[in-house]
Amino acid sequence: MLSLCLTPAVSAQEHASTEQLRFVTTNAEFTLLHEMGHLLIHELKLPILGREEDAADQLGFMGLFLIYDRQQTPDFPMRLLDVADYWRLEWQRDKAPAEEIQAWDSHALDEQRFYNMACLAYGSDPKNLEWIIEMTGLPEERAFYCQDEYEQIQYATLWFRDHFKRTEQQPIQHRIKVIYDTPPHHLDGGSELLEKVKADGELEAVAKRASDFFALPRDLTLRVKSCGAPDSWYNTNSGELTLCYERIAHFRKLARQLPRLNSSALN
Repeated sequence: MLSLCLTPAVSAQEHASTEQLRFVTTNAEFTLLHEMGHLLIHELKLPILGREEDAADQLGFMGLFLIYDRQQTPDFPMRLLDVADYWRLEWQRDKAPAEEIQAWDSHALDEQRFYNMACLAYGSDPKNLEWIIEMTGLPEERAFYCQDEYEQIQYATLWFRDHFKRTEQQPIQHRIKVIYDTPPHHLDGGSELLEKVKADGELEAVAKRASDFFALPRDLTLRVKSCGAPDSWYNTNSGELTLCYERIAHFRKLARQLPRLNSSALN
């Protein structure tokens, strides 16, 4: 759980609510797991049908269950809602033309990603999470099938995990190395943020778990860096997964705009 490593530095001008920090850390986790999905798809040659971006979203969502195994914690359903609401905010915020996702793009529209995440969140436990339908406005016509959608994705994820895991006879030959670049000067509390990231060791734990569990075909890199934009990606040529400091700052900005988290300010 990235509860410490992505927690912004606290100062006299910065008093973040627990709910807003949860939103930031959970969406940072989901972003990392989404890009790890791309990494595994390319490095292990996973068979997928449909768009890779959709598959990476599904792997990222299931990773919240499978990697951290904390779905029994009281706030876990709210974490699922945080991921869905991030895409609601992206869908509804004003964007420059260059930021808009086009119908021909390899990514689903932000509105579609919102409803997809809301559906999977509800479908993961429809008996106890019926309130997600009201919170997200998920239409009943879609909600009716959400448990089936979740179980289908869960089955596929468990199948690939079992079929592509490293056997006990296979030595660990390649690993994912974590590298931290210097955070940008314009990011408030950047130096403190870097110290928390490195001290918490969560990125290293994710990289180690993937390295230990799968027989990777080459050495890979997970890099935290300044990108000039709130972005993240996996470079299939270099084998480098990038998580941008600006994306974390973007999550903090959006957290202020979500009404249910608006009881206190972030910064």
